[in-house]
Amino acid sequence: MGFANFEGMKVEEAPADAVPKCPSCKEELDTIWIKTKGLGWIEQKQVLLCPHCRAFLGYGSFSWS
Repeated sequence: MGFANFEGMKVEEAPADAVPKCPSCKEELDTIWIKTKGLGWIEQKQVLLCPHCRAFLGYGSFSWS
């Protein structure tokens, strides 16, 4: 069985009224904070934060190359 073996797993669109919860404080995330650093057209790094407890939720990087 491989690491990326998703056999038998269903992937479905979430209902319109579904609101995710913060994995740290368990509050509903109807809003997510984003902090962006970098030059707009060259490279941007983004951090996603919970607005309730400020837990780190994710990271992304974008560059025009």
